[in-house]
Amino acid sequence: MGREFASAVARWCHLSDMDVRPEIVAICDANEKIMEWYTQNFASIKQVTKNYKELLANKDVEAVYIAVPHNLHQEFYCAAIEAGKHLLGEKPFGIDKTANDVIMAAIKKHPDVFVRCSSESPFFPAVQRIGDMIEADVLVQF
Repeated sequence: MGREFASAVARWCHLSDMDVRPEIVAICDANEKIMEWYTQNFASIKQVTKNYKELLANKDVEAVYIAVPHNLHQEFYCAAIEAGKHLLGEKPFGIDKTANDVIMAAIKKHPDVFVRCSSESPFFPAVQRIGDMIEADVLVQF
């Protein structure tokens, strides 16, 4: 999932109406081959580490995308939130209800941190239209 996210960042330039541009400045992975792929494709990367705590300590990292197995969501998501990093995480937010409760408590404790669940389709035309309809308050409820 991380490489898919990075590829989406690389394709961001086609979103000409967007006034922001994401930049990958750090990566963390246990697989050196994958880290090599990132550094070969993204010149903006300044930190490469196998230790996620080192990445979270990096003041140049404003937001993180975390793609780890579900059983690690609580540990990694809470660490990112506690570090003050905006978080894009994968579903589910925790392996079970207990883990989800811990993650939700961390979110509540840090309201200044923007936390969202990953969505692969926010810029699809149909999803954009639904968003426009929600903002215009024209959706009909059944």
